[in-house]
Order: sequence, then C-alpha cells, then structure tokens
Amino acid sequence: MPELPEAETVRSQVEPHVVGATIIESWAKTPHLTSPSVSEFIERTRGQKIVAAKRRGKQIYFPLENGDNLLVHLGMTGKLSIEDDSEWKPEELHRHVHGVWRLSNGKRWVFTDPRTFGELAVSRDLPFLTKMGPEPLDEDFPVEELVEKLGRKNVKIKAAILDQSLIAGLGNIYADEACFRARIHPETRASAISEDKLRELLGHMRPILEEAIQGRGSTLKDGGYQDANGDYGTFRPQMYGRTGLPCVICETPVQRGVLGASKSARSFHFCPSCQKL
Repeated sequence: MPELPEAETVRSQVEPHVVGATIIESWAKTPHLTSPSVSEFIERTRGQKIVAAKRRGKQIYFPLENGDNLLVHLGMTGKLSIEDDSEWKPEELHRHVHGVWRLSNGKRWVFTDPRTFGELAVSRDLPFLTKMGPEPLDEDFPVEELVEKLGRKNVKIKAAILDQSLIAGLGNIYADEACFRARIHPETRASAISEDKLRELLGHMRPILEEAIQGRGSTLKDGGYQDANGDYGTFRPQMYGRTGLPCVICETPVQRGVLGASKSARSFHFCPSCQKL
C-alpha cells in the first residue's frame, strides 16, 4: 500500500501542477530513503524542468530536461502534495517531511512519509521498467500468454499475481479483490486452476483497478493513504481488511490467512464459502 490505483491517482493529480515547471530549489534530508545521496539528489534536480509525469506499476517518475528522472515511491505511508509556495525554513518543516521542491510556477511540491518506507531518487536509467511485467491497464495486456505462464507455476495464486515481473501493479488489496471476484481461494496452486478460470481472474483485474482509480484509491482503517489533495480514497474493498465481517455475497464471515513467513509474509482475505480451497 499504496498500489497501482493510488500511484496513478497521485500522478494524475500532481501532473498539471508540475509538468513544464522548473525546480528552482530542491531539498531533501533523509539518507536512507534518498539516492544516490541527499547531496547528489539535490544537485541533479535543482534547476531542472519537469517534462512529464509518468507511472509504471506502483512507481511514479518524472523525466527531467537533463535526461535524469526524479523517482518517487510512496512506500507504505508516503504522500506527495502540491501547495502554494511561500518562504520556509527546513527547521520549521514537520519532521515527517523528507523532500521539498519549489517550482517556477509559484507552487511547492512536498513529500511526507511518517514510516519512511518510501523512496526519493534521481536516476538516468530506469531498470525497473525492463524488470516489470505487463500491467492490467495495458491495451495489449497479454491474457493468453499469462494464462500459460500461470498454469506452469506451482505456487499459490495470490503469490503468483503479486510477482511484479509477471504482472505489474497489483498488491495485497487488489490481488485479494481479483481472487474474490473470480471465486478462487488465494492459496490455490496456480497450476491447479483451469485455463478458463485463470482467464476469468485476469479479466477481473482491469475493471477492479479502474474502479479503484475512479474512487481515487483505497484508504484502509489506518488512514495511511491520502491523495495529493489530502483526501482519502473512496474505493471500498470487498475482501481486504474485512476480517470477521460478512461476505457481500453470502454473508459468511471473511477470514484472514498468511502466505509465507517472517518479513516476507503477506496476508490474504477470503470467503470460505465463495472461495473454496
């Protein structure tokens, strides 16, 4: 969290305020979330015109006039916001502010991240683009190719569709939603699912993501995600985060499970009646 819909919402909201503007002042402070270094990040972004606002999967990036790219990963609680510019001092900023860019159009661009799992970076190359698989919003999303690849995977289906090298952009929330709409238990082995059922699963992904983008993303009980305007997302998952609540189809209580162990563990949510293992 945030996932593709949240990243796309933020990208589209900041785009009209930053594209075409020049960064007249750049500031960052947190070494572990700023690369290559705080000083190099500031040096390579200051004075640069922002030529586009792009996204791939969950990653937002802004090509600059000098050929570099300013990358922003929201992590768990990162937020990009646009404000009217005014005089400010670094020591007066809230402690959760980790990046500020003053723009030539009178706006100020601010990155906050309470849990500091996000990332700010400047890079000439974008290696993640070649490592990511297709995303469900692509016009040429290769359903038949993915049916074949999933059918060969002897891993649990939720783990398979969370693999960003296979399908870009899905995270816990929307993977659970896709499994629920296809009535597939998240722990079912991908290789054990029929081709027709895999097509159905893949076919649900685009509508789910489009619905979530229409709702400006999904904000869970922790309130961690806010869009660039400071508003909460209005998309309400039918499965994720609803442990113990009635299934929207059959009213059986939603259950929660865990895939994997330790730091790599991922939760999943399912209806034991609608999604039998």
